[in-house]
Amino acid sequence: MGRGGHSDDEGTPYDQSLEEMDFLRSACSAAQKGMSSKLEAMLKRRPDLVKSDGGDNRSGYTPLHYASREGHLDCVKLLLDTGADVNGTTKAGNATSLQRAAYTGKTEVVRFLLQRGANAMLQDSDGETALHKASTNGHVDTTRALLDACPGACLICDRKQKTPAECATGEVRALFEADS
Repeated sequence: MGRGGHSDDEGTPYDQSLEEMDFLRSACSAAQKGMSSKLEAMLKRRPDLVKSDGGDNRSGYTPLHYASREGHLDCVKLLLDTGADVNGTTKAGNATSLQRAAYTGKTEVVRFLLQRGANAMLQDSDGETALHKASTNGHVDTTRALLDACPGACLICDRKQKTPAECATGEVRALFEADS
């Protein structure tokens, strides 16, 4: 009998593969839930987890994408200090961590990512920048932070040929109008 009760003459490590997949998934989960102590312990054991999406790598989401989207600054700092790519993009949608944080209005994380070299001019597969994400979703403080850090981003058009100002709603639209 092979490991885990599986019959395999070749000794194929079925259990190891499943265990490894669970371990990778839990790094993304720890980042998503803001469990920085657990994430730190995992990264000490496996620093390469900063590049993993926790599964078959179809989405390309990394722990940094999850931590950024949820606003877990301590996890974001830890991941960047461990070697995560601040401008890494997903395979599904070509999204950056900055765009994920901007989409959910996590201003503190947005500012930190920008300080660590995140490129606010990068566009996802829809041609949207982090500024598009923040302005479309009505995140005034996040929009202001992005405009302050990268004023040129307000000129970038998405695939529908719309600028962030044209996508803006409510108070964010007023912010763009006040700046013009």
